[in-house]
Amino acid sequence: MVETAGLDRVRIVEDRGPDTGAVVTDEVLAVTDDSLFPLQAALGYDIAQSLFVGRDNLLVEGTSDYTYLTLISDFLKEAGRAHLDERWRILPAGGATNVPAFVALIGTNLQATVLIDSTPSGVAKIKNLTNKGLLAPKRLLLTDTFTDGVKDSDVEDVFSPGDYLKLYNAAFGTKIKVSDLNGKDRIIARITRATGSPFTEHGRPADTLLRRRDVFLPGLSETTLSRFERLFAAVNETLA
Repeated sequence: MVETAGLDRVRIVEDRGPDTGAVVTDEVLAVTDDSLFPLQAALGYDIAQSLFVGRDNLLVEGTSDYTYLTLISDFLKEAGRAHLDERWRILPAGGATNVPAFVALIGTNLQATVLIDSTPSGVAKIKNLTNKGLLAPKRLLLTDTFTDGVKDSDVEDVFSPGDYLKLYNAAFGTKIKVSDLNGKDRIIARITRATGSPFTEHGRPADTLLRRRDVFLPGLSETTLSRFERLFAAVNETLA
């Protein structure tokens, strides 16, 4: 019942208790785990089917990574710029801890490249794959390589701070400016300091880009686009 190729048309109904009642939302990346489970199950089925269809698989941590890479690659392709090779099948693993299991499922008959955030805990777990010979070192790509000096970065740091804040403000109805951000660490940490509350809903800015791509994609800065070009070129270089 859920078309994985048409996630922008998905609507989720949540029971939010007697005071609020049932709420219909189109924010498929920002609902509770229980409400999201049917969608995850549909995606999991699609991924399970695709594992044995595509030879070249790009593993990423989550659905927001999938959204950013897919949309920006398509945008750059239309502009005649560097983009992801069409042979890639992008697979969101649902977190860095799930990547080893995905690599094991793919096995040695199919090719896998892993793109993960550069947080120390995530990197340590994935590097065990290379130590055990399950993943070639060249096929492990860290976001730090493409963020121009931001250490322990997330995929959000491939965007320039100004570009990402446009998505964040549109998603959460805020008016944070680049001048409000202190430090040079990952933007998620800087936003957390600026707002005074932890930022955990990575999916909402990605969902905003997905639904309003015609507005936000043409406005991306050259800094953001060139960083993603470098990322896509590095991913393509790992093709056998």
